This record gives sequence, structure tokens and C-alpha cells, in this order.
Amino acid sequence: MFGLGSHEKNRTCGVVIDIGSGSVGAAIVISDREEPKPEIIWSKREFVLIKNIDSTEVPLKEITTSLVNIFLQLGSDGMKALATTDKSLSIEKVQVTISSPWTYTVTKTINFTDEHPFIVDDEFIKELSNTAQKQAFTAVIENKVFQESQLGIIDNKTVGISINGYPVASPKNIKTREVSLAHITAITQNKILKVLEDSKNKLIPKATLSTHSFLYMFYDVLKHMNPDTAEACLVDVTSESTEIGIIRDGTLTHVTHLAFGTFSIAREIAALAKIPNNEAYTYLKGGLSSVETKLSAPKAEELTTILESYEDKVAELFKITGDSLAIPKTIFLHTELATEAFFTKHISAAATKATSMHHNIHPITSILFENSQQKDTALLLSAHYFHREHVAMNI
Repeated sequence: MFGLGSHEKNRTCGVVIDIGSGSVGAAIVISDREEPKPEIIWSKREFVLIKNIDSTEVPLKEITTSLVNIFLQLGSDGMKALATTDKSLSIEKVQVTISSPWTYTVTKTINFTDEHPFIVDDEFIKELSNTAQKQAFTAVIENKVFQESQLGIIDNKTVGISINGYPVASPKNIKTREVSLAHITAITQNKILKVLEDSKNKLIPKATLSTHSFLYMFYDVLKHMNPDTAEACLVDVTSESTEIGIIRDGTLTHVTHLAFGTFSIAREIAALAKIPNNEAYTYLKGGLSSVETKLSAPKAEELTTILESYEDKVAELFKITGDSLAIPKTIFLHTELATEAFFTKHISAAATKATSMHHNIHPITSILFENSQQKDTALLLSAHYFHREHVAMNI
């Protein structure tokens, strides 16, 4: 009896949901504190149609529809898979990550100095965090995309504290003259949050719900998988967005994005080659040699222009790092496994355009999860975050 109860306490089951710019994915995850990795027993991803976009309202409606459909599949196929795997387990938590452009992640660093030594305590850290949050809201209000939107906070936390220039894990009751606090605030569309809450309550009302920006979760997982990485650039390419994050001294210090991604490129190639959008998307996954054979010499030059234009857009993102330094030489790239080769080439070219230097590109799926049977990298990252959070809880 005692052994059984202890085993059950070490295991938990949850659902991780990834809301990308043009798709929604979900997986049922079992986390065992005694195991190094989580177990994914069921997963599903639904993509929206690749359409020409005139405003964010259309894709937002399609994303929320896909979210509802994912919950319906979770309630049927997902629950059957859980019952087949372990009837004693039930879903205790729903963990959600939301990518740009639906989420706007703001990082702020607050520096405080005084010629007289002072004590750093919980109240002092709270005051600095509140200051960072207010500055983040000011940045959001100034963003045109979100000015007319109803927004909700999904992440609001301190991600790093330095005292006299040195990172400190627990800065309580330390006397100093200088403190630096890094804080992130992530804000998303209330419409997405409402659909999430309603869908969860209908299917698994007793489960708790937590929501994060994808880039914060990406950063957190990489930080714990590679704790010695002090500086890096994170790149997340989704259907309709390319988002970057800058890590300095082990802390996420800057986040920005471009509303242009995989589907965006596919639409331009489709228009050029006069082929369906989905066919152009297939060529991105398999290599562009097939589509190049369909083009005349002038059209082939236009294709090169399209790809170079994307590189130029990303290069401009790379030039805005939140400080005076160039982007780090180490770049971690997250995209679909099938498009990793394509984006590794063009993200590398964009980085060189921005800095005139060579950069090391590390595709997440093929490097960090090469032995995994699950190839949906966003869900893999989410599952690892879920597992780490569970392991970190007090037993």
C-alpha cells in the first residue's frame, strides 16, 4: 500500500497545448519524477488553411476554431489513449503555450543603484518587479497590433536578478549598492483565453490551467537543458510569424517578432509559380528544387528575390537586440522538423547579413530530440517544461 501510494504521488498526467500562429497542437503527457524524460502517449496537431490574409481577425477566428476541434479530439481519441495506457491516471493540469503574433512578450531590465549600501529583500524585489511590469504595459499600449485588442496577462515574472553584476539565485537579505532585475510580461488575446477556459471546463473541469508565451517556455527549457549557455539567440518560425529572443548572461533580455513565416513564404512562392498554396508549402518541406524546374529563368530570379527578401526582414530583426551588442553567435532554431533544413539555411544567411559574421545554427528537433519518436518539436518542448515543473514541485 505504502509503495503504491508513493508511486502514484511521483506520477502526474497533463495536457500540453501549443497555439501557433497557424496551427494548434495538443498532447497527453505523463510525468514521473523518477524518469529523466516525460512520456507522450497521444498527440494531434491541426493546421488552418493557407489563405491570403487581410487582417488578423480571420486567422484568429480560425485558430480558435482549431482550438475547439483539438479539445474535441482530446475528449475522444486522447481520453481513449489515456484509458488504454493507465486507467488509474486522470488529467490534472492543462498547460498552454501561445506563439506570436497572438502573444506579445516584453522584457524589461530594471537597474537600481545607491551610494549607500541597502538590504535586498522580498519587498524590494517586488517593487522592482512592479516597475518592470508598468514599463512593459507602456510598451504594449504603444504597439499598434494590440491597441484595439482586449488583452490578458499570461506571464508576469522575474527571470533573473544580479547583484553587483553577478547573477544571484536567492537574493534575500543581501547588502549591496547595485541591483539589476530582468522581468518578462507576456500578453495575449482574451478571445483565445476565453475559448481555452470554456473548452477546459467542459472537458476536464477539475484540471488546473496555466498559460505561457511560447518563447518564454522555449527559453526556460533550453536554459535547464543547457545551463552553461550564457549567450544565445532563440528563433521560433511558425506558420505566420518569426520570433526571436536574445539571451545575455543566461537571462532572456529581449523579444521581438515579424509577422511572416512558413505559410507567408508559401503564399509568395505559390503566386510566383502559379501553383496552389499547399503545393508550395510541400516544396518548402521537401526542398525547392522541384518548384525551380517549373520556373523560367526570370521567374527563378524572382524566387531568389522572395527568399532574399525574407532574409532581409529577419536580418532587420537581428539588428534590434535591446542593447548595443550584435546577436550572439549561437542560434537555437525552432520550426517544423520538415522545414528545418530550409530555415537553417536562410536564418544563417540572415544572421550573416546582420552581423557580417558566421553563426552556429542549432535546429532543436534534430539536435535535442533526435531519438524521440515524437517529431512535433513544440509539443516536445512543452512536454519537457511540464515534466520539469512537476519534478521541481515538493514531493
